[in-house]
Amino acid sequence: MSFFSEKRSPKGIFTAINSLNKFPQQLLAKLCQDVVDALQYKGSVPQVSHYQSELEKNSIDLGKNEVQSTINVLFFLYRDASRVSNLDQKQFLEILQKQTGITNQAGKVLATIWEREKENLPSLSMPNVGKLIDFKWKVGVTFSSSISENLVTPFITVNISVSNTDELVQTHSFEMSVPEFKEFARNLKEINQLLEVI
Repeated sequence: MSFFSEKRSPKGIFTAINSLNKFPQQLLAKLCQDVVDALQYKGSVPQVSHYQSELEKNSIDLGKNEVQSTINVLFFLYRDASRVSNLDQKQFLEILQKQTGITNQAGKVLATIWEREKENLPSLSMPNVGKLIDFKWKVGVTFSSSISENLVTPFITVNISVSNTDELVQTHSFEMSVPEFKEFARNLKEINQLLEVI
């Protein structure tokens, strides 16, 4: 039973594994947990600059691209492993060591996080839950209100059209204040950052 396939693996995976092997165990465990949290939608994408500065504190010189590659390879490995049901810690470690060149020390860190979090990772073999068809937004302004002291209050109206698995399209509309929309936009930026590393 194998979750890792060289045919499906991203370009530069072995170089990324070499960078991963240089991480101190404790820092690697934190990075693995951050990646797993991002895959579970519990946290944001790990920041390259944070991990680069932590490595510098440990006298390890890895460039921005090497740290980014390490983050990318962790996303790939945990996502790929989530496709396989009943993959235990020992199997996970054996596959990593045989097929990627990961050190025993680093492999054990990844396998420990895998064993602890595998049940919480979203299965990538789950059925499709729908598809975004259209996303529109517009800015509106309230000119008068009996309860508002501010006569010119901007708001954002959002229309989202979604197709479910039966291809039935539904449109949902909602309004947000400017601060709410800014938070929404910040979340979309985090999604974009995540997609860049996947």
